[in-house]
Amino acid sequence: MKKTLPVIFYGLCFLFILIGCAPAKMSSTWTKKDYTKRDYSKIAVVGIGKNLAARNTFEKDAVSLLRDQGINAVAGIVLFPPGGTTEIRTAADYIKIIKDNNLDGVITMALVDSDERDRYQPGETRYIPSYYRVGKYLVRRYAAYETPGYYSKTKSYLIEAVLYNLKGELFEGKETMVWTGQSSLVDPSSMESASKGFTKRMVNQLIADGILKAQ
Repeated sequence: MKKTLPVIFYGLCFLFILIGCAPAKMSSTWTKKDYTKRDYSKIAVVGIGKNLAARNTFEKDAVSLLRDQGINAVAGIVLFPPGGTTEIRTAADYIKIIKDNNLDGVITMALVDSDERDRYQPGETRYIPSYYRVGKYLVRRYAAYETPGYYSKTKSYLIEAVLYNLKGELFEGKETMVWTGQSSLVDPSSMESASKGFTKRMVNQLIADGILKAQ
């Protein structure tokens, strides 16, 4: 028994370290059946939405994480300006941009749902010590105080990422979606923290599942 306990103890510690360091991933994913062409020469990351600051932040963070994996990624905001332009109106216009910039993959990120709820935080019982003397003895006792419960607003955001494989001949109506992933963010402290949280999960999932190959 003396020999096995340390082994078990250190084994459990190592397991807890692995669990604690496990990369965050998406809450749900889908991959196209028989998807095989996972090497990309250039991927554009495009945030979809009206909030320009959010789009810039999410695209920048995702591009940085992908480049850390050796993947050639570029922000899509310059290629696909917010709200479109008079020169970008049809599918043919988008296809031209893709070909002119030698893109063979596009990742989009979009907010698909948000929810705000009231969460009840129950009160707590706190015990405050007090002292008094009985003869030559010092006696300690505790007085209980109840703190009231309260309601707080909790907001969650469901964000979806989609990977499009644009290799080969492109034409209007061609099915190019090969992977999707969704993840919820609950009460992010800021837009920046939301972006870092989601893009980290997205890239971790893409690499861990072999959807994109790290270089």
